[in-house]
Amino acid sequence: MRKTIVILLWLVSSLSMHAQMKMQDVVKLMPDSIVPYLTENNVLDFIDFMDSNLPAEITNRFGCKSKMIKLTDRYTLLQLNEASKLEMCLLDVNTAVDSLSQIICLVRTYGTDFRISTIDFYSLKWRKLDADSYIELPEYICIATLDEQEPILTLTPNLKLEAPANEEQKEVEESSIILNWKGKFVKQS
Repeated sequence: MRKTIVILLWLVSSLSMHAQMKMQDVVKLMPDSIVPYLTENNVLDFIDFMDSNLPAEITNRFGCKSKMIKLTDRYTLLQLNEASKLEMCLLDVNTAVDSLSQIICLVRTYGTDFRISTIDFYSLKWRKLDADSYIELPEYICIATLDEQEPILTLTPNLKLEAPANEEQKEVEESSIILNWKGKFVKQS
């Protein structure tokens, strides 16, 4: 009997580790601290509207419009307001994080004329992870975008903010850096 229970527990833990969450579930579980001006009902409305093929636009806590533009099994794009967007992508990991085989990459992009992005990683339980373990960012300010179909992150320098301060400084190249997910984001070869 004891041996059977141990085997069942092992099977259940193995299955849960390899279970794949969908972005819809991740968005539903997103804590208020990620986007404080979206209520739980706002988030649920986004998903309901997307499921019904309706425009997913709501009025947030500040009385402004927020939109869910895209929702797939592994990716979502939210236009939070005129100057802020949020992208999330589910990434597979080789080593389980919080007993699960996926993590969340969250990219926030702010600004209209001068845009800047931040990149964060979370477990599926929304525990913040050390970003340095998953990406090496360039020294300059960049705009990041996630690919909605592939686990690819593109970093584009924000040249408006990166002009050299003096003649001895090098100018930042215009070309984008394309990073593929291989347990961490690495330059495309």
